[in-house]
Amino acid sequence: MPSRFHHSQDFWSGCAFTAFGAVTVVLAQSHPLGTAARMGPGYFPTLLGFLLAGIGAVMLLRSLVAAASGERVGRIDIWLLLRVLLAVAAFGLLLNPLGIVLTAMIVVVIASCAGRELRLGEALLNAVVLALLSYVLFIRALNQTMPVWPWFLTG
Repeated sequence: MPSRFHHSQDFWSGCAFTAFGAVTVVLAQSHPLGTAARMGPGYFPTLLGFLLAGIGAVMLLRSLVAAASGERVGRIDIWLLLRVLLAVAAFGLLLNPLGIVLTAMIVVVIASCAGRELRLGEALLNAVVLALLSYVLFIRALNQTMPVWPWFLTG
């Protein structure tokens, strides 16, 4: 692996996109694919996984081809990565007991902590907007069967 890259962000993003896309394709294979006319439950995740891996491969190749700037690949900030992973885990753990509205708000605030500059007001505004959009999209538009509010408020 070369020691210098044109865009270190492209390199790491390409690595992440390619890895997540490949894992998505592998995991989706446990579901029937179906056909383009009669899509099975594994069709769409497989398609998205290939698309994500393809985008990642293009980004990765771009970073490897052009070494003009001499920029070194930046270090991964483990603490920031752990905060993002905590937000994802919080969504999975909190959705059933707290419902989509509160869970979305909590996840946005946790994910906002992963940024370099935390602005609590912006994070809370984003949390409220995302919670409302999640409710409208998943509950009203798509009729998903997931809790909206915490179990102790719904009886």
